[in-house]
Amino acid sequence: MTIPRLYYVTTGLDDEKAFATWSAVLSPLFEPRPWTRSKSLPTGSANGAILGDMVIAKVSFAAQAFVRDAHRIASTPDHILLHLYMSGGFNGMISGEQTSIGPGKVAVIDLAHEVRTRAFASNTLTLIVPRRVLGSISPGTLKPRLDPRRNELLTAYMRSLQERSSQISPHEVAGTVSNAAQFLRRLLLQEDSEAGNSRHAEGDLLSLAEAAIRDNLAVGKLSPDFLAEKLGISRATLYRVFAPRGGIMRYVQERRLVAVRAALSDPLETRKLSRIASDLGFNSEAHFSRAFRLQFGTTASQYRKLQFEASTQTQLTSPEVVNRWWMDVTRARRASGDLNL
Repeated sequence: MTIPRLYYVTTGLDDEKAFATWSAVLSPLFEPRPWTRSKSLPTGSANGAILGDMVIAKVSFAAQAFVRDAHRIASTPDHILLHLYMSGGFNGMISGEQTSIGPGKVAVIDLAHEVRTRAFASNTLTLIVPRRVLGSISPGTLKPRLDPRRNELLTAYMRSLQERSSQISPHEVAGTVSNAAQFLRRLLLQEDSEAGNSRHAEGDLLSLAEAAIRDNLAVGKLSPDFLAEKLGISRATLYRVFAPRGGIMRYVQERRLVAVRAALSDPLETRKLSRIASDLGFNSEAHFSRAFRLQFGTTASQYRKLQFEASTQTQLTSPEVVNRWWMDVTRARRASGDLNL
C-alpha cells in the first residue's frame, strides 16, 4: 500500500480541456482567470503527495489571475496555503494585505481571506494544511510574508518534505503530519525571527545545513570547511550536529542519492539519468550506479521505470475526478491514505 499521489498535466490537451482540468483542480480554493491583457486560458501542472490531511506538491502554471471570493470562503474547507515560489511570483491581495512575492519567498495565504492576485508564469512548491491541524492559528493572525530567517527555515522544511514525500510509507503519515504541525505552529506564531525556545535551535541549524547541502550538491568541494563557512558556524559545531547521522560527508553522500531518487520519482522531470546524477554531484557514472543500487536495492533506471508506470496509472485528467479528489482531501473524515479513486 502506498500513499495517494497527485499527478496531472495539461500540456498536450486542447485549450478548453486544459483550462477545464486546471479550473476543476483549483475550484475549492481559487478561480483561475486570464490576465486582462491576455487572451490565453490559464493552465497548470502538478506532481505531489497526499499526506493525511496535508498536501505537498510541485506546481507550475502559466501567467494568470487567481480569485478566492466570499462564496468560496463560505462553501469550501478552511486551510492555510504555504506557497514557495522557486521562480515567478505575483502581486495582489492575500491574507488581508496587498503583497508582492518573488522567487525564493513563501507566500502565507490564509484562505479565510479573499484572494485576488496576478501571477507570472511560475514554478512553485505548495504545502496545504487544514487550519484545525494548526490549532491556535486564528483568522487574521498570519502575515502574508515571513521575515528572512523564518522564510529560510520554512523554505528548507518544505523542500525537504517534498523530497521525502515520494518515499513516505502509510504508517509514517500520522507522525509526519504531527511533526509538520508542530514545526509550523512554532514557526508561524513566533513574533520575531530570534524568538523561540533554545531547544529548537539545533533543529533549525540542522534544517539550514540540510538546505545548504541540497543547494550545493553539484559543488565538487562540498566539504566541511565549505559548509561551515556557508552557515557561519565552526567546524566543531558542524561535526556535532551531524555526528548522530554518521558524519557530515556520509550525510552529503546520502543526500545526493536521495535527491537523485526524488528527481527520478518526478514524472515532470525530463533530464537523462546521467545528467541528473552529474547535476547532483556524482563525477563517475559507475560509482553512482553502484551507490544507488546499494542504497535502494534496485538500479536507478529500474526505479525510474517503475515510478513512471505508477504515475501514469494515477494520472488525473477528468475535471470531475480532480474536483472530487480535492474535496476528499479536505474532508477530515476521510481515512488517511484512502482516496478511492
